[in-house]
Amino acid sequence: MENLTLDKPVAAAVDAYEKPEILYIDDEEDNLLVFKSAFRRYYKVHTAISGEEGLAILQDKDVSLVITDQRMPRMTGVQFLQNLPEEKDLIRMILTGYSDMESIIEAINTGKVYRYIVKPWDKEELKITMDNAIEAFRLRRANKQLIQELKDANEELEQKVVERTLEVNLQKMEVEKLLLNILPAEVAHELKEKGVATPRYYESVSVLFTDFVGFTKIAEGLSPQKLVAELNDCFMAFDAIIEKHNLEKIKTIGDAYMCAGGIPVPNQSHAVDAILAALEIQEYIRELNESRLADGQPPWDLRIGIHTGPVVAGVVGRKKFAYDIWGDTVNIASRMESSGESGRVNISDATFAMVKDWFSCLHRGKVLAKNKGDVDMYFVDKELVS
Repeated sequence: MENLTLDKPVAAAVDAYEKPEILYIDDEEDNLLVFKSAFRRYYKVHTAISGEEGLAILQDKDVSLVITDQRMPRMTGVQFLQNLPEEKDLIRMILTGYSDMESIIEAINTGKVYRYIVKPWDKEELKITMDNAIEAFRLRRANKQLIQELKDANEELEQKVVERTLEVNLQKMEVEKLLLNILPAEVAHELKEKGVATPRYYESVSVLFTDFVGFTKIAEGLSPQKLVAELNDCFMAFDAIIEKHNLEKIKTIGDAYMCAGGIPVPNQSHAVDAILAALEIQEYIRELNESRLADGQPPWDLRIGIHTGPVVAGVVGRKKFAYDIWGDTVNIASRMESSGESGRVNISDATFAMVKDWFSCLHRGKVLAKNKGDVDMYFVDKELVS
């Protein structure tokens, strides 16, 4: 394989590109010519006959090293170096005679001069000094660039940390929002803080069940989309009503809706709250049926039952959490619903005992409840006792 060689113009261009640039300032042209002749092989040499001309050259050239004579008219070498712009982060050297040493030492002490060279200079010694100066310049520039890169990287990292923190916080908010959609606020908070929600026994809770009468028959005449949409509309209305009356939604089972008052935070008004919510739900269904009948659709008939008593409440499930309640109170509340009538609110004797001073109720006999024997039932009138 033949060796690749560059023609003279290309080689000269490469050499010129790779050579470090230096500026030499002297008010004697002969000195400029001698300096350039001595070092043009190693560096790209710019020359100036005055400090003013030197400053002009520095505006356009990427100079690594500037060497100036000390004794010049109008502007001394030290003055020239002190007038260099701060952004010109180049290496500064000065040529001087022994009579100028005091001012040179002062310049060195103030950090303005890298080295001083005593006239007459020796070519080999001066080249070594200039090579060291240029290497110092390269290290200084590399360090400066590295510091800037580190600063930029740190700022980028800080920005990423801010963005990631925001992302994590948003994710936490979404998780909390999801938890609050399926769990009571107090239970969700305990689960988030401790990783587990402690089951709890409640002495007195009012449990409310609703169920659509003849749902299966009506559902057969509806498309799946229409059926789900209508149930969703009803249950969303129920959600708003029970929230207004401080009840906690437990779950829906098919077309049945279950909620309770007095949990997860116990209170004394849960029975009254449950009945007020039940009456408002029945009123909503009556208004809905007026619209359905006007559109030629069959009405929804809804039974509601309420019972008051003790329950155990807690969270079950590992991947899909569910807040639920257990106990005979739940079974009796379900029995109150199934033993009721469409458009009415049917309550047990235990609930009646807590609300009899607030509502006018109609005793309607007894119903057999599992594990409890016969339980008295009452229909609640719409009007509050004045």
